[in-house]
Amino acid sequence: MESNNKVSLHPEQKKWKAPKGPKPVHHKNKNLIGLGRTIANQRSKENEVQYLPDGEMRFTTDKKDPNWVKLRSVTQENSLDEFLSTAQLADTDFSAERGQQVKIIKVGNTNIINSNGLLSTDEMLAMRQKHMMFENKLTIPRRPKWFKQQSKLEIERQENLAFLAWRRDLASLTENNDLLLTPFERNLEVWRQLWRVVERCDLVVQIVDARNPLFFRSIDLEKYVDGFNENNDPNHQKRNLLLVNKADMLSRDQRVAWADYFKAKNINYVFFSAANANALLEKEREEAEQIEQHIQEGSSTSADQLVDDLETDESVRILKIEELEQLFMDSAPNFEVDPEFPDRKLQIGLVGYPNVGKSSTINALIGSKKVSVSSTPGKTKHFQTLHLTPDVILCDCPGLVFPNFAYTNAELVCNGVLPIDQLREHIPPTALVCQRIPKFFLEAVYGIHIPIQSVEDGGNGEYPTARELLNAYARARGYMTQGFGAADEPRAARYILKDYVNGKLLYVNPPPVLVNGEWQLLDLQKSREFNKELYTLQHLPESRRQQIEHAMKARNISIDQFDLQKDISKLNFSMHIGGGEESSGSTTGAKTLFYGGKQAKLESAGDDLDQEFFAMGNVEGKLNTPFHKKTISLPTKSDKKHNKKNKKQEKKHRFVAS
Repeated sequence: MESNNKVSLHPEQKKWKAPKGPKPVHHKNKNLIGLGRTIANQRSKENEVQYLPDGEMRFTTDKKDPNWVKLRSVTQENSLDEFLSTAQLADTDFSAERGQQVKIIKVGNTNIINSNGLLSTDEMLAMRQKHMMFENKLTIPRRPKWFKQQSKLEIERQENLAFLAWRRDLASLTENNDLLLTPFERNLEVWRQLWRVVERCDLVVQIVDARNPLFFRSIDLEKYVDGFNENNDPNHQKRNLLLVNKADMLSRDQRVAWADYFKAKNINYVFFSAANANALLEKEREEAEQIEQHIQEGSSTSADQLVDDLETDESVRILKIEELEQLFMDSAPNFEVDPEFPDRKLQIGLVGYPNVGKSSTINALIGSKKVSVSSTPGKTKHFQTLHLTPDVILCDCPGLVFPNFAYTNAELVCNGVLPIDQLREHIPPTALVCQRIPKFFLEAVYGIHIPIQSVEDGGNGEYPTARELLNAYARARGYMTQGFGAADEPRAARYILKDYVNGKLLYVNPPPVLVNGEWQLLDLQKSREFNKELYTLQHLPESRRQQIEHAMKARNISIDQFDLQKDISKLNFSMHIGGGEESSGSTTGAKTLFYGGKQAKLESAGDDLDQEFFAMGNVEGKLNTPFHKKTISLPTKSDKKHNKKNKKQEKKHRFVAS
């Protein structure tokens, strides 16, 4: 049976249609506290419209930095940054037209000038006299009075204007009196941390470095704290205390000299060592563990033996942790309990320069590592509160560089205020180290020999220059640059300066002396006499001292009769090769005085090749008559032939003999 349905050989093609995807359904994010939501909220607040106190609206598109960026320490600014920060503090608008050249003229010399040289004694004393005249002009910014009814914008406006006026006063002081200031803190947010600490604390402890207490002490900070006591309100009495940290680096005579100066100035002070205190805590923990393990064989040594308990003079004794806590309690004012704040506790604030040991002192008081510690200045970014006891709170303020009169920029680097890793000029601070630390002690610490030039040859003759020390240290350690292989002086300078800041190369500034009713600084020679006790065999590192004692036995020198300054030239240890009397003077006989082999030579590789090739060391001149009286005859044509004939005869005789 046939079907009537016909099948088409060419069916019609269907039209192409775009595939339908899923509908764009926007799902609501249920996570309201996630990272994305937080970023979106922060961006929405950046361009928020703010209403000023006078009713005007302010809209800004400036990017707001986070809190850790705001609290960055700014001690030095160029002209453009200073101009912009001043305009921001003054809340002024400015515009610049394209095509016009704008010159920024710096007013006032607020940045210190880098000097490649060192000041002489007369220049130092003259500058000191000038600084004492304007010492009362070195102030710190005060927080203007505020009330609870004021808005946040009004308080910030007052603080900005007060901070701007303070910076202008310092600029006019330097401009009108031809003075130099050290780099000081220029970030208002950091000063606000200090204001909070001073306002809330009952006892403000100013921590200074024992090696130079006057440099780190701010007199105006004590006046600022005393200014809160004008109302004679017993509930708001505040007191000051000067904590001389790192006192273990000073000898007893040096502590006595500084104690006499503090007593004459009526300064409330105390000697303390955070490093020794932390060492005591570690030793006590180790002994406690040993006692638990071996109760019957417990250690008889006490941790208190690390501190000199035989000291009877309380004014020069280094306090222990318990004694320092008791001193804080005794020095703090007695306040009455306020009914409005019944849970009020005693608060103690620690203030000072960067890298003076504030965080280490807190760790010693707390008894455990609660605050991060770093050798780099500016580790603490904002003030922290820690409970010392249930009734006492410690406040750690970030390190502040107070304005101070400047001598040289090298002084700030050597005092640990400016970071060494960010150092650009390494010659001035190294020259200051060479001037303060004796040459024989530098050689003993690093195990090198430092050949110095005499005064006639352009050197100091008394102590090495910065380049002589850096060259000797770098070549002895193998710190060379690429290319021609010169000594890497910047790298060597960083190691030496860090040793100086950490106390491996120790120098203590002497206190001023009262002469004819005026306090005067000691000159360089008397300052060296003040530190003479620190440069002995006992103050060397343990490994280096053992090397020197082994070298003394090889030379049959007794330890009792050994003088490090006079007898170090007789010893051979590490890379130091003594040469008897020659090593103490200039570079005479330098061929036998080089340390560390050929790499330690001060000459370049090209000079060594020339000396070896031309045999310069074996040249001896023998002249019967003076050279200017000898007659020199030029060779003639016959002489040339005669020489040629003699050469042929010599060649013929050699051939026959062979």
